[in-house]
Amino acid sequence: MASFSADQNGTHDHILRPRAVKPGNPMVLRAQSQEGILKPPSITGDIPNSGLSSGRSTPIPEDAPPSIQSISSARKQVRAQQKHRLFPTVDYTARVSHFDPKSDYRDFRGFFVLFWIGLAIMVLTTMLRNIRDTGYPLRVKMWTLLTANTWQLGLSDLVMVVSTGLSVSLQMMFRRSNDILRWSKLGMPIHSIFQAGWLILWINWPFMLNWTWTAQVFFTLHTIVLLMKMHSYAFYNGHLSTTEDRLSALDNPENASTAAAVRYPSSSTHLNEIEQETENLYNEEKKVAISQLREDLALELTSPLGRVTFPQNLTFYNYADYILCPTLCYELEYPRTSKINVMELFWKTLAVFGCIFLLTITSEEFIVPVLHDASLRLRGVESLADQSLIMAETISLLLFPFMVTFLLVFLVIFEYVCGAFAEITCFADRHFYEDWWNSCDW
Repeated sequence: MASFSADQNGTHDHILRPRAVKPGNPMVLRAQSQEGILKPPSITGDIPNSGLSSGRSTPIPEDAPPSIQSISSARKQVRAQQKHRLFPTVDYTARVSHFDPKSDYRDFRGFFVLFWIGLAIMVLTTMLRNIRDTGYPLRVKMWTLLTANTWQLGLSDLVMVVSTGLSVSLQMMFRRSNDILRWSKLGMPIHSIFQAGWLILWINWPFMLNWTWTAQVFFTLHTIVLLMKMHSYAFYNGHLSTTEDRLSALDNPENASTAAAVRYPSSSTHLNEIEQETENLYNEEKKVAISQLREDLALELTSPLGRVTFPQNLTFYNYADYILCPTLCYELEYPRTSKINVMELFWKTLAVFGCIFLLTITSEEFIVPVLHDASLRLRGVESLADQSLIMAETISLLLFPFMVTFLLVFLVIFEYVCGAFAEITCFADRHFYEDWWNSCDW
């Protein structure tokens, strides 16, 4: 499709413009960015520094070890060309949400508004029906479940989040160790045991305290999210610690390993392709040039924007920032916006509570009564045919409320909660989901 607009002032807005199409490959986005089609904020201007570096190169002495010189060269090279690194499987780019008015998908916004109009009509008719039947606009059975165990839930969640910070201390200890506690030796098993014990404790915590099912569901889901974030942080930094050891060992190449730098597959690459590519790239371990290997290792220790180098990121401030960032994949540095949009944060926070309100009404009015009525009817029949008919009718009555619940849960998590934390942390990549509404299968 194309859009046509005429300008009465004589400007050149009469040109037919094709609708913007989303590139299917992250590498295409990078290529467009380099060619000027996409214009991300400049490194020195619009994107603030998220690490500890000032963004300027510190002069190094001429007699510095080769490992130090390689890291300095790698940071300059990454800043210049943003080279694809080995470990990450996610390309973080400054992008807006699909529902943002500035998105290329803004034509979908009409259906988005229609969805909210439908929900507003549902709420209005529900309130009028409740006033007629009970004299009150809303029922309060579900609200008692949501407000139960509030203080215990909040304090327990806070303690659980703080306890994940032990990962930082463990990574510092592994890196300072000279032998047996290195990540490549006992470091990984020790942290894996810590993660297993941490998971067992907090998964059982809400059941030990006999919380309501709503509090149990929230706490369990948050526990799983924190486990994934903690695992990504620990294993990526462990990988960088091992890479740093290899780079330092190359200062004396006679006794150092010259094996190829480990390349981790991207999300669209098969393992056999990586093995073949690695074999073709290096051919044989003995033929790998020390300088090339040193460069590969130094690039692996440098952030995508070239301003943070491991171990500058091993701080509690950096970990706290990562915990608040709406991503499960740890990276040395993320693209950032220039400042917090206060009004955007306000509307997203308000939308979170609005979605919770709508979820409560949907459950209270269209799910719980249907399940309660079905349980009473099933007790009074013994015929398999009658039971099957009741089950089929119950499922048909629940299909639409469950679909509305699914859409609201998706919105509240990926659009509003993640969007609010993205504003708080100035996280520039708001692309938390693909255009799932165009999906033809699961």
